[in-house]
Amino acid sequence: MHQSVSRSVVPSLIASAFVSAASAAVSTANYAPCGSTEGLGSFRASVVYDHGGGTSATLTIALLNDTGPGLGGFITGLALNGGMGVTSMSFVTCDNRSFDGLSAPVSAAPYGDFMVGAAIGSSWLGGGSPVAGISVGTTTTFVFTMVGSAVDLAMLTAEDCLGGEGYAMAVRFRGGIGDWSDKVVGCALPAPGAVALLAAAGLVGSRRRPQ
Repeated sequence: MHQSVSRSVVPSLIASAFVSAASAAVSTANYAPCGSTEGLGSFRASVVYDHGGGTSATLTIALLNDTGPGLGGFITGLALNGGMGVTSMSFVTCDNRSFDGLSAPVSAAPYGDFMVGAAIGSSWLGGGSPVAGISVGTTTTFVFTMVGSAVDLAMLTAEDCLGGEGYAMAVRFRGGIGDWSDKVVGCALPAPGAVALLAAAGLVGSRRRPQ
């Protein structure tokens, strides 16, 4: 016997199928400095966003101190803001045991408050000896969780899972040669494919210019 499906059920079935297909997605992106108070500290962050379905996702960040060797300095704090639809974040673990998890609001002046973080001495701004932080040329890995609706989390990728209406991340540097310190914000770098598309668009545009 043939049974018809109510039209009101179809949209929910489509939405459920979309979320199911989008879930279990793992994406990666690279972040780099896009602002600084002193222009001295530098970093690279490899971000992995893993949403296996449901109302939580895992965020893994491999943070490299990319500052010039002649400057020295240690990364002593990391602060993060979730992307659109992320309602809360929490610290899980770090392979450098000197870092403590920080809960909202994380003060990262002059860049405002962030949703979550990790720092030496339980303070993003400063606390404890900086030499326990991430030295030049070394990498430390952090793991955080993100909470939000299943639909919102399924829409995010590593490139836009941070930031939302604020800065994506803020990295604190202390203990540089000459005792310098710095506060650096980071932004996602365009994926290689996006860069290629932009380059191609620029090339086409130049060909269309009148002689």
